[in-house]
This record gives sequence, C-alpha cells and structure tokens, in this order.
Amino acid sequence: MQILLTQNVPNLGALGDRVNVKDGYARNYLLPRGMAIAAGSKNARQIEHQRKRLEKLRQEAVAAAKGEAEKVAAIEIVVKAKTGPGGKLFGSVSSRDLAAAFAEKGIELDRKAFVLHATAKHTGTFGATVRLHTDVKVDIVFKVEASGTVEAPPAEAPAAEGAGPAAKAAEQPAQDVPAAPTAPAEPKQA
Repeated sequence: MQILLTQNVPNLGALGDRVNVKDGYARNYLLPRGMAIAAGSKNARQIEHQRKRLEKLRQEAVAAAKGEAEKVAAIEIVVKAKTGPGGKLFGSVSSRDLAAAFAEKGIELDRKAFVLHATAKHTGTFGATVRLHTDVKVDIVFKVEASGTVEAPPAEAPAAEGAGPAAKAAEQPAQDVPAAPTAPAEPKQA
C-alpha cells in the first residue's frame, strides 16, 4: 500500500515522504495514529495539497532541529555513576541517563534520540549520536565520572575447618526426631 507520511516515522521515512508499506502496517498502525494518509486515486488532489503543506512543515522542522543541534553540540555532559574498585560501574550508562543529563542543562530530548557508540561500563569518555530529525544528527562526547566508590566487602575468614552450613549442622547435637511411618509394600501383581 502506498502512503504519505504526515510525521517522521523512525526507520520508515520523514514528514511528507511517499512510501510503500504492507497493508496491515498501514491500516492497523500508521493510519489510525494519524502518522500517514493513504495515497489513492480518490484523494490525489488532497494528497498533493497535503504534500505541499507537509513539505513546508518538514523544512521548518529541519531548520528547528539544526538550531537545536548547535545547542546540543555546545553542551558538555558529565554523567555521575556509582563505581566499584578500578572505576568499573555498577551497570552501565544508558540513553535514559543521557536524556536526564541534558534535561538538567535545560534541553529536553527523548531517550530514543540517543545512539551510544559503545557501552559505557567504566569511567572515561564516550561518544554518542543524537538524532534530532531524520536529516539532522549530532555526534556528542560525554564523560562518565564516579559519584562514589563502593569498596568490596572484606572476605570473611573461615571460623573453623569446613565452616560451611553442613559443618555447622554437624556441630549441633542431634535432636530426637521420630522417624516417619512407612507404608507397607504392596505385592506386585503379575
């Protein structure tokens, strides 16, 4: 089915694009959500008018995204995370953490706009790409710093030889516990 996109759809197209998609995807997802309109012969004039309007909206959106891209590129981001010995993080820095860091600086971005170049599992400097529009992408660099280092707990010294749970149970005196009654065995029938 051929449709005309009324907004940006990730991995499909941008505002005003005419694309071919499967019928079910168009009927059940794109059309009910207002993300697209059907490109049929019945409404060809309406679609052409809509396309011109959408192209103007697209150009405005690209211009706004380019302006925001300059702001995003100028900001220095530092993400604080708990670390263990050697600067290794508990978990990793995700796109959600980056979105929160940008929100603290006054720029609201969707967490889905971030694509991390490498998994940030230790302190250091990392890169990411911010997709502000299908035509506007910005590469950023962010730092991961330790907010607090958690030391490894001291290893417990064994109290006695074989100090596991079985050894501790063996040290306790046995209690008189009555044996469970057993059922008489039934004769086998041949």
